[in-house]
Amino acid sequence: MNLREYQEKARSTAVYHTGEDYDVDISMIYPGLGLVGECGEVAEKVKKLYRDDNGKLTDKRKEAIRKELGDCCWYLSNLCSDTDCDLQMCYEMKNSSQTQKVRLMEWPQLVLYMNRCASLVAEALESWYYDYACHLGERSRFVAIAHNVTKVLACIEEFAIRCNCTLENVYTGNIEKLLSRQERGKLKGDGDDR
Repeated sequence: MNLREYQEKARSTAVYHTGEDYDVDISMIYPGLGLVGECGEVAEKVKKLYRDDNGKLTDKRKEAIRKELGDCCWYLSNLCSDTDCDLQMCYEMKNSSQTQKVRLMEWPQLVLYMNRCASLVAEALESWYYDYACHLGERSRFVAIAHNVTKVLACIEEFAIRCNCTLENVYTGNIEKLLSRQERGKLKGDGDDR
């Protein structure tokens, strides 16, 4: 499955609230909020790598990081769907210098960089949402979003490599988990505690 197919499947699992529930329509900013939160979860796992495991990457820690990376992919994917971006194209925009840059980073630097890039996605989305009222004609907002989505994807891929898997393993595992939850009627809530 490529990222375009993943984006379609991830979209089928999206459950957002609309403006009917609130005084503003948060559906366009929901995935930005989620992305920042999930990148923070990756940071938590890396923090515990140093605090609890003396910097030694255990199999249990690898699995925990992979799961959070999958959630990051889900929010990136739905953010792209909401802003008419193609996740596969964002990935293809990644260049060798971006790959090399993240490859040379130590774990803490990589997670901080990923979180900074996720914040830049959120900042561009915030500007587009609040300053431009989500006008689809404001394509310049999409450029900033797509550019930073590309950087976050580069970080996710690098984390995946360090956890002995691939980006495809990360997003495939994520969609399998979500489709299973969808079948069981358990998409909303915290984890499988629904």
